[in-house]
Amino acid sequence: MKTIYLFISIVSCLYPLQMVYSQPILIDSVQISTLPKINNTEDKVFGLSKIWSEIKYNFVNIDKVNFDIDSLYQSTLTRILLTRNDIEYYDELELFLAKFNDGHTGIVDRSYKKSDYINDISGTIREIEGKYYFTVLKKNAGIDSMLLGAELIEIKGLPVSKYIERYCLPKACASTEHERRRIALARLHEGPIGHFLEGKAKTGKGDILNFKLQYNWETLSTAEDDYWSVPWGIYPPKKRISVQWCQNIARLTIKDFREDMIAMLDSVMFDLSNRNPEGLILDLRYNRGGVTDVAWRLQMHIDPSDTIRSFGYETRINDGYARSQGNYREEYELFYLGKAYKKQNPEIIVRDIHINAVECPIVCLIGPLSSSACEDFLVNIYDLPDRPIFIGEETEGSSGAPLLVDLPDGGVVRICTLRELFPYSNKLFVNKGIVPDIVIHRTLSSERQNKDLALEKAIEILKKVHNDSLHIEHN
Repeated sequence: MKTIYLFISIVSCLYPLQMVYSQPILIDSVQISTLPKINNTEDKVFGLSKIWSEIKYNFVNIDKVNFDIDSLYQSTLTRILLTRNDIEYYDELELFLAKFNDGHTGIVDRSYKKSDYINDISGTIREIEGKYYFTVLKKNAGIDSMLLGAELIEIKGLPVSKYIERYCLPKACASTEHERRRIALARLHEGPIGHFLEGKAKTGKGDILNFKLQYNWETLSTAEDDYWSVPWGIYPPKKRISVQWCQNIARLTIKDFREDMIAMLDSVMFDLSNRNPEGLILDLRYNRGGVTDVAWRLQMHIDPSDTIRSFGYETRINDGYARSQGNYREEYELFYLGKAYKKQNPEIIVRDIHINAVECPIVCLIGPLSSSACEDFLVNIYDLPDRPIFIGEETEGSSGAPLLVDLPDGGVVRICTLRELFPYSNKLFVNKGIVPDIVIHRTLSSERQNKDLALEKAIEILKKVHNDSLHIEHN
């Protein structure tokens, strides 16, 4: 069986920025000619050039970039010319974009349908306390059930951490390190259809298992599929919005802020307020965002003020005349360097008079999946003196207004053009998520005991507040 490693060796000497290369596309029993080739050389060059140009003039965090963008463009262009199909081409675009360390800058759509060529393994690997475990496996997929719950220790001869560092992290487009690692873990699950994730795992008894899991989950997936899963671990409710009760404390879980959520949110909050809870746990740990209007709506439900203040922002200014003067006139230097910004003050929104804010102490659960418009909400309330206390883990750290860039092959790339300012302190929200007042990480021990430590802490605090008639205080 002949295996071909595409483009890695030929270009390893051509990249002066010492890029760590991503996992090569491995092709077994598949002719290179069968891979997608929508782009010709001119389209590839134009696509990369268009992205490079838009980043140079519109990428909002240009002042945080610590390398020469033109050098990155030149070295990527060299490798772009060597790509033999669209999969290789988009891999190179992704490597280019990942260098900018921004969660709202990356590939939105490709020229080809990814699932036609790339699949996941028939299982789930979770990272807990820096180690990796098989927590879900598909039945009747030729997988040894002994692998369930085992710790992944080696992949293709490399320790798993080194494999992820070398092959998964370089293409992760994210603003924070913990989000890069989350994306890298997702990439660990995927590979060319028909190929295998191979390595070693250690069971709870210390036995070493060799495994070979094929990338075929979507290819073979049916509605009747059944799975083994470990009898431990905390998972989110399945509904987009749901309420659970612990005695007279309500836990409201909101999994997204899409526009159609407003009516559902109003209805749930109205019913919840009528029950007069002793406390409210606002669980946003699984909220991937949506539209800022829903963030404002949620603010109105927890803040009784006549108006609410939404984040300010910064965006870049391009002025041809000012740039022409900037190489010798100090007052125009930032224009010459491409680092001139304009600042927009916070937006003031008048509350809907039909909304009565809930009248009970509130605790907010947040985590690394809390992102985008969900983080808009957290940014907006962060500086409020009587805001909910935040418990959990740091949020994703990515928000902004992305510019969509159309490529000639039908693909789409987004580039972040706006960075938020906290509405009261006016500090930048960039390259760091919202850090909780009380940081609580999930541990292997707590997962095995099915204990939600952050939720338990929230209930404990709200019960104490109710019994002692105290206000919640935060740092």
